[in-house]
Amino acid sequence: MPAIQNVFLFIAPMGHYLNYGSVVLHDIISANRQAGQIITELIGDAANPEKTEEQLKTLQPKVFSAVGHGNSTTYTVESTAKFVDAESPKLELFKDKIVSLTSCLTAIELGPAIIDAGALVFMGYKDEFWFYIGDEAGTTHAVQSPFLATFQFEASLLRGKTTGEARKDQLAKYDEEIQYWTVGAGKDHPESLELTRILEINKSVSTFLGEPDVAPSLPSITMPISPMLPWAISLLALSAMIYREATK
Repeated sequence: MPAIQNVFLFIAPMGHYLNYGSVVLHDIISANRQAGQIITELIGDAANPEKTEEQLKTLQPKVFSAVGHGNSTTYTVESTAKFVDAESPKLELFKDKIVSLTSCLTAIELGPAIIDAGALVFMGYKDEFWFYIGDEAGTTHAVQSPFLATFQFEASLLRGKTTGEARKDQLAKYDEEIQYWTVGAGKDHPESLELTRILEINKSVSTFLGEPDVAPSLPSITMPISPMLPWAISLLALSAMIYREATK
């Protein structure tokens, strides 16, 4: 069964600091969703391997976007439970779909395997994805900033843009966030240099594979975008102010 236009499935684990990413993703969905879209979010305990597989099979979403820990071959969901790896028969679930994984290292082997299995697009990261955790999740621009950049891809897809346009928007959002911390309102933040470096690293290892002309959602229905979205997500070790996801 082919993937269905205007259908989106979002996976949002909450444990192991993944609540930071999942909160931001939820806010982006809320701010950019369009009338007529079928949107399913699996949050917290619902973001488990069994439910994720079930919803992929039942919904046949055109877009599968997920937060989670990972490594070069593997993406995990809630409680770091493995969902798929580069040799899994589950790869066939991604056929004809746009797949976006905010998960460390998954663009190295898993992303190409997803494309080889018939996915139209893979968006992910070929090294660790970094973010700031000096404040509580969702409370400041500093903890939101890396996710404002990466999830611009999802925001643009929801608003009817093609995958290539969404990728351009994502890279532009990275530049906007970098500018905010270097010459903008955030330049006097005590960790502005660290935040800039986090964004620069994430941008440099972000990876787009596949077709640039896929439009998963109809562009005819629009909603205004709030100029100040309540993006939220930070990471680990408060003492280090940065969390580096462990590869397991």
